[in-house]
Amino acid sequence: MSEINLLTEDVISKIAAGEVVERPASVLKELIENSIDSGAKRINIEIEKAGRKLIRVQDDGRGMDKEDLILSVRRHSTSKISKFEDLEKLESFGFRGEALYSVFAVSRLSIISSKEDSVFGLSINGEGGKIVSEGKTPPVKGTIVEVRDLFFNTPAREKFLKSDQSERAHLIRAVEEAALSNLDISFFLKIDNVEIFAFHVSLGNSSDKLLERSSLVLGKNLSKSLMSMESKNGDIKISGLISKPDGFSASRLNQYFFVNKRPVSSKVLHQSLYKGYSGILDRKHPSCVIFIDMPPSDFDVNIHPQKKDVKFKKDGDIFKIISNSVFAKIQKIEAPTSFPENKNNNFDGNINLISAIAEPSAALAVSDGTTFALKDAELTQGGLFPQAIVSSDNSREDSWYREPIIYLGQIARSYLVFESGRGLLLIDQHAAQERVLFEKYLDEFSADKIKVQPLLSPVTVELSRSQIENAMRWKEWLDKAGFEIELFGSNTVRLHSTPSIFYFTPEALSEFLSYLSEILGNPEKSTEDLKRNTVAALACKKSIKAHDRLKNEEAIRLIEDLKKAKDSLHCPHGRPTLLYFSKHDIARRFGRTNPV
Repeated sequence: MSEINLLTEDVISKIAAGEVVERPASVLKELIENSIDSGAKRINIEIEKAGRKLIRVQDDGRGMDKEDLILSVRRHSTSKISKFEDLEKLESFGFRGEALYSVFAVSRLSIISSKEDSVFGLSINGEGGKIVSEGKTPPVKGTIVEVRDLFFNTPAREKFLKSDQSERAHLIRAVEEAALSNLDISFFLKIDNVEIFAFHVSLGNSSDKLLERSSLVLGKNLSKSLMSMESKNGDIKISGLISKPDGFSASRLNQYFFVNKRPVSSKVLHQSLYKGYSGILDRKHPSCVIFIDMPPSDFDVNIHPQKKDVKFKKDGDIFKIISNSVFAKIQKIEAPTSFPENKNNNFDGNINLISAIAEPSAALAVSDGTTFALKDAELTQGGLFPQAIVSSDNSREDSWYREPIIYLGQIARSYLVFESGRGLLLIDQHAAQERVLFEKYLDEFSADKIKVQPLLSPVTVELSRSQIENAMRWKEWLDKAGFEIELFGSNTVRLHSTPSIFYFTPEALSEFLSYLSEILGNPEKSTEDLKRNTVAALACKKSIKAHDRLKNEEAIRLIEDLKKAKDSLHCPHGRPTLLYFSKHDIARRFGRTNPV
């Protein structure tokens, strides 16, 4: 008896569906792209239960007649190509004929469509890849596709979906990408009967339209930190928006790349962007909405079943064109910092600063798939920064503290100068205050005794909708941490309270919440200690400002508190809190054989 079996058509279709339909957002992306290719000028989207129950896309495109409607759900059917050579000159979003068929194979599907001026519409209904009924309907302009009960016949696949909040974020991201790359199309999105956003077509040239649409998608605060760029090199044109030198973000979440209007992911594109900012990122990330227009024969998007990745025929050329375009644009403006000489074309690694190696269980996954992998030890032991420079004769961590302690003054309103055991002690007041507050806050948190102070006036923060979805995943936990937040409008989160141990200006609170929305990922995949350490470290950073004048008694209190800290040598982010030179160190610097 043969051990090799031919798979049935049903099994084949479900396997094919698994390659194309990863999650509800995969379905939505395919349906939106079909609507765009149909010439639609308005696309209405309705989602229920994070796409598990319903994904409904209605467009005003060309529509289909009966023959096209039946063929649209057949395997390997397409209107995009007729022969293999067409792949090298493809101008539409896709040709994969099995995309709609694959969606059909794992859902209950209905389509209503009609051509312009038709006296009636046409409909088909089915499930599991099989048409159950056909009929006529009142005429509609364009096409309505409803995908219900996704993965109803593949429950194992359904179990791999994330939380509703996570899947909602992916769905919203798919619409945001489509809206950014199709400025002449209006997009409307409702989730569970609540309007998430309405993107109308604005007036003006393409640059004005992009700025307006970016403001709606990314939020006004972030869009203000972007600047236009445009360059051309042969058949390749680069245009869009990039961060100003003072407008960086906490993660790669706000980076959008499009090749011939198609949203793509590519290491070459990401690395070329960072290379353009070489020397000024300071462990942060640029935001961008970058469009690359080039001949279809020069790239391939079909190396991934869901067309997420793109491969260029000449990676090096693309890298240089983008990095040089970004660098040239930055040089034309007045930057807040000096630029180092761009000596070589090797990527300097900034893209990985926030994704250091760590075990998955000890990492805080951000919503764009990268990892905020600062392990507990790194947050408290200086994993990303150099050790504090201390005297060579110190044998214990607290040997910098040697009575009598005499406060001598302040340098640049940032560094405190003490005499300690006849040696010289310099303390970075900002780093020291961070360490003290960090440990006090963690002690209160661990004991479930956080003291909370209501804000006299709630602080509102405008974010992109996908950022809001990410932040709201953490609402219950953040409330417990002393940061009470609520959804306030379609693009706004409102903060009502903070832990009383911190002092924030409204601007600092806004920045804190924006930062959190970018780096916080799945709360279920992070250890409790790492959650606390991350939020505490960020809160300390935003609540303390350097250049504050300290009174003598305040300086003494700070050094006493620092002495009691579990790690007095590092701030929560790993930077040194102090420099200590013993009397022997000082004597050697002056060429003395014996200390005074």
